[in-house]
This record gives sequence, C-alpha cells and structure tokens, in this order.
Amino acid sequence: MVNRRLLTTAGAAAVLTLTVGVGSAAGASHTVMNLRLNEAAGATVAHDASGNGNNGTIGKRVAMNGSYARFPYADPGATYGRAQLITIPDDSSVDPGRATFTIELRYRTTHAYGNVLQKGQATSAGGQVKLQQPKGKLTCMFKTPVGRATAGSGTKRLNDGKWHAVKCVRTTSSVTMYVDGVRTGHSDHNTGNLDNSLPWTIGGKPSCNGTTVDCDYFDGDVDYVTFTKG
Repeated sequence: MVNRRLLTTAGAAAVLTLTVGVGSAAGASHTVMNLRLNEAAGATVAHDASGNGNNGTIGKRVAMNGSYARFPYADPGATYGRAQLITIPDDSSVDPGRATFTIELRYRTTHAYGNVLQKGQATSAGGQVKLQQPKGKLTCMFKTPVGRATAGSGTKRLNDGKWHAVKCVRTTSSVTMYVDGVRTGHSDHNTGNLDNSLPWTIGGKPSCNGTTVDCDYFDGDVDYVTFTKG
C-alpha cells in the first residue's frame, strides 16, 4: 500500500487515540489520525484533525450531536452494514505494522456486548486488531499469523453508563491496557506485522450477515478517536 499522507504531531484534546507503531527506524511518535467526533447532526464525514486526511464516513444510523457519536441499539441478528458504523479507509499510515501501536478512546455504554473498534476480522489476511466488550469488560486484541496478544479491563465492567478513557498499547512484544489512567491488563506476546487491506470501523464489523457471522454492533457513545505511530 502507498502511504498517501505525511505524518504530523497534531494534538488531541478530545480524541479516541490509536498509537500505531512503525519499524525500528521510526523516530518520535506521530499522530496519524485524530477524530474528535464533534460534527453536527446530519454530518456524513468525521474529519481527521491531524491533517493526514484519514477521515471517516459516518453511517446514516449513527447520530452526531456536535459533541460525540451515538451508536443506536441494533438487534443481534440485524445487518445494517456500514449504516451502523463510522468507517475509516485503509491506508499504510493507519496500519499497525510491526512496532508500537497505541489505542486510546473515550466511550460509554450500558450494554454488555459489541465491538467498539476494529481493523480486520477473524480470518483476515494480514491480521486483526479489535476492541470488544464481552460481559461489559473491554478487551484489546492484536492477532497475526505470528501470534496473538490480548489485554483487558480486568475485573472492571465498563458498561456502567459512565465515560471511560481507554488506552491500549501494543509494542513488538506486548499489549497493555489502561482504563481511566490505571493499568488493568498486560500480555507478553509477539504479534508480528499487522497489515491488512480492510478499513477501520467504529461500532461493529464491516462484513457480517447476522447468522454465520454476527455483526457485533456496539450500542453507546464514542467521544473521540486518535491514531499515533511511533
């Protein structure tokens, strides 16, 4: 894939942050995507405030209110497709690659299921990264043919209707999660080169049929999204 965008060091006052690692030749960290998700009602584009052009397409079922994105309830067997998601196109700048990759987000929900964020699915060539909340406990997983590493929110259930700031840090040999500034999980595993051709999606799976492949739609609010490499 061709990297179409220059990396910048734009900040993120209100952003779901993904810090995405580059190779050993990388220098300081770079914010490569910064979705503030503060678009007005009726908006169709979530603008990337980092200046790198990694904008997201807002599905028609996702409600914007000038402050955050609201993902509505969807029946487990429903198949709304990308109407239920915010979709960020694939680009080499937002592929995790081999090294440090940090995900930070702020969200709230009262439901105990759903995929909050992902790139790739179970059988995707090039690997998968996914933040999901089975039984209200958030987990952050990185998987490639080389191996899998998962860190979670520990015993803490996050489906209490309160805002929670989450940070997931993936290095060449580990994944660590922090919730509201406190370390809650860690796993030491090498996950190799995570680089697939699928989009990032907020709110569920981009490809599903509700029967053999559940859509795992997220029901709740997401306040910001940011990706950073290095």
